[in-house]
Amino acid sequence: MAAQKLEIKKAHLDSTIRGLKAVAHPDRLKILLYLSKKEHSVGELVDALGISQSAASQHLSKMKEAGYLGSKKVSNQVFYSIKDQKFKSFAKSLLQIFSK
Repeated sequence: MAAQKLEIKKAHLDSTIRGLKAVAHPDRLKILLYLSKKEHSVGELVDALGISQSAASQHLSKMKEAGYLGSKKVSNQVFYSIKDQKFKSFAKSLLQIFSK
């Protein structure tokens, strides 16, 4: 029996890898799970996760660039939320899949 060649478009593969890398850090996964409940300001995320504002901003930026998050500015605060319901499900599924 001849082996079938796996054909995946490079653009799809690259996009998938970028998306996985965007949550492949404990703090980024925690942020995604925390935001799955409701939107939060950067300050709230810093307090809840116990990370520096600088680290939070870097993680949020990476996740926003990957398409996971949206943001809005209210006065002098920036609030982040999950852009699409599928990302909420994705984060919860990751925990279920890899929890023992």
